Amino acid sequence: MKYDLIAQVLSKLEATTKRLEMTGILTEFLKTVKPDELDKVILLLRGTVFPEYREDVIGIADKLMIKILARASGRSEDEVISEWKKIGDLGKVSEEFMIKRKQVTLTNETLSVNKVFSNLLEVTRMEGKGSVDRKAALISELLTNANPTEARYITRTILGTLRVGMGAGTLRDAIAQAYNCDKELLEKAYNLTADYANVASIAAREGNEGLKKIGLQIGSPAKSMLYQKETNINDAFERVGKPAAIEYKYDGLRLQVHKKDGEVKLFTRNLDDVTKMFPEVISAVKENVKGSCIIEGEGVGYNPTKKSFKPFQEISKRIKRKYEVEQLANETPVVLFLFDLFDYEGTNYLDKPFKERNAKLKTIIKQVPWKIELAKQIISSDEKEVDAFYKEALSKDQEGIMMKNLDAPYKPGSRVGYGIKIKPIKETLDLAISGAEWGTGKRSKWLSSFTLACKKDDDYLDIGKMGTGLNEKEFAEVTEKLKPLITSEDGKEVRVKPIILVEIGYEEIQKSPTYGSGYALRFPRLIRFRDDKDEPDDLEKVESIYNEQGKRK
Repeated sequence: MKYDLIAQVLSKLEATTKRLEMTGILTEFLKTVKPDELDKVILLLRGTVFPEYREDVIGIADKLMIKILARASGRSEDEVISEWKKIGDLGKVSEEFMIKRKQVTLTNETLSVNKVFSNLLEVTRMEGKGSVDRKAALISELLTNANPTEARYITRTILGTLRVGMGAGTLRDAIAQAYNCDKELLEKAYNLTADYANVASIAAREGNEGLKKIGLQIGSPAKSMLYQKETNINDAFERVGKPAAIEYKYDGLRLQVHKKDGEVKLFTRNLDDVTKMFPEVISAVKENVKGSCIIEGEGVGYNPTKKSFKPFQEISKRIKRKYEVEQLANETPVVLFLFDLFDYEGTNYLDKPFKERNAKLKTIIKQVPWKIELAKQIISSDEKEVDAFYKEALSKDQEGIMMKNLDAPYKPGSRVGYGIKIKPIKETLDLAISGAEWGTGKRSKWLSSFTLACKKDDDYLDIGKMGTGLNEKEFAEVTEKLKPLITSEDGKEVRVKPIILVEIGYEEIQKSPTYGSGYALRFPRLIRFRDDKDEPDDLEKVESIYNEQGKRK
């Protein structure tokens, strides 16, 4: 298949914000794709050459991309930078320069899906002396042979900023329609594998029967089950039943642990592979967990001298760190508190009741204080006992408690009421930065006054602006992160791809026609960056907090 066909589809997707229209475009295109190319096509449509759970990235910085684009287009680096400042998107710069290309090769190779995919994959594998030049040559080869539209999306794929607004839900619906498959089976298969490329290939070849056979695989993370929130213990019991398992809600990093043949991998709720970042957790699992398994828990930072817990912000510094890992592990080591079991020695436990999963988990873990422990738990039907347990958790610097239905299965990726979290009000919101303004005075070189957005289906809806809670260093860091994500500029205002997530505190939520969500945050302030999370909170959560807020007035 020609890569140009993918580029044309991406162009059509970028030209619309209507989800049904996007689904239709994708559906008709997927019907034309041969099964043996489908996995690569799906990945390229998502702007990558790797499934979500892989930590690998193409890894080309803007600075190198500018050099490559200058070489491929016959322009100077200064010309590329100048145009980039005007447009704010190297993908569009690449497209523009390919239209006016000065340097034309005698023969142009028509780019195939396989060619683009293989070149980009090879770029990610190159290391050592001379690798930068070899990477540049592979990318330059693609751009030199690309037509303008292809150049736009090849460049964006390389930089990890595709900017077409296609969410996982839209892709799922298109796959279902293209191959006449059950949407719920597709969703379940994706939640078990976090790999729509593989799921789509099976759907195309084997239909619903193939999807039913998809299961857990050690080394490939499943989506975590999401828990709903209640404001009091009585309502939580109404949701999960009596008796219930009550556990500490730890202030840490949710970790999915995969162990097989003595090898251990760690994944966050965001599906990031953080194996290399937490060597002390790897050692604890190797030494104290029996057999091959997939288990889930919370990594909590602590002070090794005082034996006291540290807040999540302390261990969040270790996420995505490649250097000084051992030093950080010594400064803020992590204890792993385990609370669920997905798979043990090839037996899938997801459909088994929580009490059975929990009982089996206890038999395979050797607890070592401040290294690896089971989540602190009681089984209770008594509100007073649970309230005392809740206060105990808070006194030990944890977020609150979890209340879990003893007879419920584990549903990856779902908020189904099998588990409830209770923590002190006021609840914060995790939101995406969707826009910003260039500052004035001493902040003129930074983006500030950040527009915040929640999510509804695949759409991002603005809910307010935030300009406090950052120091000068953080303003500079966020500006550097946002620059490559700029999708449009109007005077001092910019819109950005909603990738950077932040936890936001606020005075209250108000109804407002000013923002697309219909709500506004009063006095929003930054609490922390959420590098551990993939998507912002949805509009439903905003509405729930707003309604609960009304009850308290």
